Amino acid sequence: VSTQSTGSSGINAEYGEMMRVALVFVLIVGVVSARTCTKVNGISGACGLHLNYFTLAGTHNSASGAFGQLYWWSGGAVPSCFYRNQDLSITDQLAQGIRYFDFDIAHINHSQADGDWWEEGIVLVHCGASDCAYTRSLRRAMSEIENFLGSHRDEVVVVRMKDHPEESRAYIRDNLARELSRFITGSGKVKLSRTDNPVLGEAIERNERLIVTVNGGFNPRRPIHSLRQVESYKMEGGTDACFSVNEMVHRLTSDPRAKYDYYPLQVDWYHAFGLCLWDLAGLCDGTELHKLIEINREVVKVTRRPINLVMIDYAGRGDVKLADVVAQINRYNVNMFT
Repeated sequence: VSTQSTGSSGINAEYGEMMRVALVFVLIVGVVSARTCTKVNGISGACGLHLNYFTLAGTHNSASGAFGQLYWWSGGAVPSCFYRNQDLSITDQLAQGIRYFDFDIAHINHSQADGDWWEEGIVLVHCGASDCAYTRSLRRAMSEIENFLGSHRDEVVVVRMKDHPEESRAYIRDNLARELSRFITGSGKVKLSRTDNPVLGEAIERNERLIVTVNGGFNPRRPIHSLRQVESYKMEGGTDACFSVNEMVHRLTSDPRAKYDYYPLQVDWYHAFGLCLWDLAGLCDGTELHKLIEINREVVKVTRRPINLVMIDYAGRGDVKLADVVAQINRYNVNMFT
């Protein structure tokens, strides 16, 4: 009996020691993984700002060209002139400083899946008036974003999902949370933000550095948020010039929702038609991007808050990086709102 008692005590002591070691390990891991915000997207002093007092560099139809050639549902190659908006991969766009992604999405049913290209699930598209050009799956794009955020812990990214074909809305409604489940449960490298307008420092400290918004006539469940924003976009073409400062300021500030800071202000810095998209992008790149600094200052004068999102085509084109211009805007935002 005494031998059994001694053995039991030894086992209990050993178990207790293991639990103490485990507890210390958990505490150490917690300390190591905890993140104190010192900067946001490279900008010092921004940790106390809400997202809607910060500006993100973004791409229009971010996946349209990010995986190379686009294809019609029939299998034919889509001409790039009016359908391809980007020539950099999602990873390369992130390396360029892009932190806002615009994804148009549709779906492929199990019975329609075929080979490596036509994958079952939510797929990235660029839809015109009568047909959609297909690229790769949403999962592929989100994996690239996840990998980047996993190794860049001071960065915050917003993803907008918009312009779904009518026949895909029910599927997206029923399956989007499943496809993003690792970002919801925390099993991935980053979590979805529980709010669409977080304090940036808190988002970094909680590792909730990915914000997803979606439209389509249904109410998504948190932490996937309903899309709401004020956009400067108008369906108009261009052939020889970009936009003026006054024109863009008027488009934003004349919208009655602009006075509410829970509506992000988006500058759509691209023309819709008139030339091939590559050539249209050339009208608004280079030094034309510097107009955005003045646009932001004028918008702040009227609304007392900055522009939040800037979208361009062909982010790698031109000798001026949108992210560098946005960094100047954000340093101004920090001085104004902190």
